[in-house]
Amino acid sequence: MNGRICTALTLAVSTTVLVACGGSGDGFDGGERLTLTAKRTPAAQLRLKEVASCADWRTFAAESFVERAISPIYFYAEDGAVPVAADAGGEAAAPDFTETNTQEVGVDEADLIETDSARGLIFAMHRQTASVRVIDAMPAALSHEVGRIDLGDSVYLHGQYLDTTTQRLTTVVADNIGTRLDFYDVSDAAAPVRIGQYRVDGYYISSRRIDSRIHLVAGHYFTGLDGLYSDDAFTSRVSAWFEAESEGDSERADELREELVALAQSEADAAPLADLVPNVASGVGAAFTPMACDDLYRPDVATAMATLTISSVDTDGGNNAAIGTVNNAWMVYASADNLYLAQTSNGWFFAPFQVDQTAVQRFEISDSGAAVPRGAGAVDGWLLNRYSMSEFDGHLRLATSRADSCGSVNPNEACPAEASVPTNDVTVLRLDDDALTQVGNVTGFGNDERVFSARFVGDVGYVVTFRQIDPLFTFDLSDPADPTLLGEVEIPGFSSYIHPVSDDVLLTIGREGGEGGVGTGNAFQLQLFDVSDLTNPARIAAATPAIEPDDYAYSLAEHEPLAFTYAPSTDTTGLLSIPAYIGSPSESRAFSGFITWNIDTAGTITEDLRVDHKQTGGGDACPPTAEGDEGGCTSFAPIYYNEPLRSVIATDATSQTLYTLSNAFLIVTDVATGSELATLAFE
Repeated sequence: MNGRICTALTLAVSTTVLVACGGSGDGFDGGERLTLTAKRTPAAQLRLKEVASCADWRTFAAESFVERAISPIYFYAEDGAVPVAADAGGEAAAPDFTETNTQEVGVDEADLIETDSARGLIFAMHRQTASVRVIDAMPAALSHEVGRIDLGDSVYLHGQYLDTTTQRLTTVVADNIGTRLDFYDVSDAAAPVRIGQYRVDGYYISSRRIDSRIHLVAGHYFTGLDGLYSDDAFTSRVSAWFEAESEGDSERADELREELVALAQSEADAAPLADLVPNVASGVGAAFTPMACDDLYRPDVATAMATLTISSVDTDGGNNAAIGTVNNAWMVYASADNLYLAQTSNGWFFAPFQVDQTAVQRFEISDSGAAVPRGAGAVDGWLLNRYSMSEFDGHLRLATSRADSCGSVNPNEACPAEASVPTNDVTVLRLDDDALTQVGNVTGFGNDERVFSARFVGDVGYVVTFRQIDPLFTFDLSDPADPTLLGEVEIPGFSSYIHPVSDDVLLTIGREGGEGGVGTGNAFQLQLFDVSDLTNPARIAAATPAIEPDDYAYSLAEHEPLAFTYAPSTDTTGLLSIPAYIGSPSESRAFSGFITWNIDTAGTITEDLRVDHKQTGGGDACPPTAEGDEGGCTSFAPIYYNEPLRSVIATDATSQTLYTLSNAFLIVTDVATGSELATLAFE
C-alpha cells in the first residue's frame, strides 16, 4: 500500500469494487480488492418505529451520519429539485368542464389549471408572474380575467387544488425557505381572500387532496452535523477507516468507527434541535417551530438523515398534523385511504450494493389527524413512476424492471445464460395491519427490455415494455396470490402513458416506431387497443401528427398525464387535447401549441384542430431535435415556445369549447369551426 485511498463514488454493475490503489504510477497493479456482494434487504429493516425521545433521535442522527461518511456509495437529496421523478351561472344548459386527469378517482392531484363548471370559472396558474388568474369563462367568447392572486416574489408554483364544495383554493409553492400552502376563500371570484397558511422546510415532493383534506410530502436533508466535514479529527479517522477496511483489519476498523460515532454524538448533542428535525409553521406569518421528536419515525437501520414530512391539513388551513419519517423516497402514490412512499435501492446508502429492489412504505390517511405508518415491503426491480403502483381490494400491485439478474443475486453460483437477462415483474403485496406482504408475482416478461408505462384498472393490469419494439402485456390480477400474464401484442415504438377510455379500449400516447419498425421515429404516436379479450389484445388504430419527414414532434403529455385531456362525447367517442411542439428546418412549419384529436373506440383517431401559441412573447428557443435533446438551431428553425401546458374542454348539448393554457396565453377556441373566440395574454 502506498497510503492512497480510492473510494467508489459511482455504482457499477459489478458487485466487486476497487477500493485500494497499489504500487506507483497512475494504473492499478494488482492492489487489494474489497468485495461487496449485492444482496437483498429484508423488509423488516425498513419498517418504521416511533422515536423514543429527542436523545434517541440525536443518537440515531450521529450513527447515521457516520454510516454515510464511511459508505463507499451514498445518495441523498439536498434542498432543491428532486432528482430523477393529476353548470355556469346556474343555467340548465351550462357546459361541463374537464377536470384534472387523476390516477385514482377521488384522489385529486395538484395542477396548474382548475375548473368550476357550476360557476363557469377557470383558475390558471402563471409561473412567470407567480400568480393565479381567475377567469370567467362563460360565455366563451367573452372570457375575461375577473380576479388575481399574487403569490409573492421568488417562488416556484407547483400547482393548486380547488374544492368546489367549500369554494376554497389551495396553492402549493416553493419559496426560499421550503414548501408553502396558502388557503383562499374564492366564493367571491373577483376578490379571493387568504384564510390560512401552512409551511414546512424542505423541497416539495408531492401532494394529494381527498375531499377537504390535503396531504403534503416534503423532503429535507439536515445540516446539523455537517461541521464534521471540516473537522480534521473526524475526516482523518474516516480515511483511516477506509484503509483499515481495504487491508482487512476489521478490529482496527471497528475501533475507528466507535471513535467516529463518539465525535458525531458530541456534535449531535450540541446541535440545536431545529437543525436536526423538520420545522413547520401554521398560520399566516407564523414562525417555524421544530417538530416534536415523538412525531418522528425511523427504520431499524442507520440511514442517510433525509426526512420526509407528511403533513395533513384541511383546505381552510386548520386541523393540521404532521409526522416526519427518515426516508429517501421520491415517488408518491395515493389511494383514498393510504399514502405510499417508494424508494429504489440505489438510495439505500446504508447497504449500497443492492440488487435492484424497491422499498415501499404505507401510511394510513384519514379526514383528521396525522398519517399513521402501516408497515413496509420490498419488491424486486425499480418502479418507473406512480402509475406503476395501484391499490385495489386490500392489495398493492407494482410493475417493476430490474437490470440485475441471477449473477448479482447469487454471485458465487454459476448462472444459466437466460437467467442473466434483465427482466420485469408484476408483484402483489397484501395490506396487512403493519406490513406489506408479498403474496403473488409474475416475472420473466419483456426480457432485455424495461417498463415504459403501466396502468392497473380494477383486477386487470397493463404493462408496456420497450427496447426496440413495443409489447403491451395484459394481466389477470383477480387472484392476488396467482397473478397471470394473459396476452401480449407487439407493435413498433412504445407507449409512455395508458388511458382507459372504456372497459374494453385503451388510448395510449408514446413514440412511433423508427425505420423498419425498430427503435423510435420523429413523432409522438396515439394508439387504440382493444382489450375486450385479454388473451388477445389488438391494436385497432394509430395516428401521428401530420409532419414532414425532417420535422420532429413532441408532446408534454408523453410524460405528464396532467397534460392529457380527454372529454367523452358518447360512450364510444371523445375529444383529446394535448400540448405539442413541432420542430422543423422550415420556420413556417414550426409549431408550439395544442392539437386535438377525434377518438372513436371503433378504431379511428383523427387529427382535428391545431391551436398555435407561438405568436408573441416567450423568447426564441430551439425545439427538440430528432435526437430528443434541446441542442442548437443549426437544423431546426427557432420558434417562440410559450410552453404549452394544459387544456380544458367544455362540453354542452350542442357544442364544445377548448381552453388552452401556455405560459403566455389562455386561448379560447370553438372546436367545431376552429375559430378563435378569445385570447387572454398574461402580463
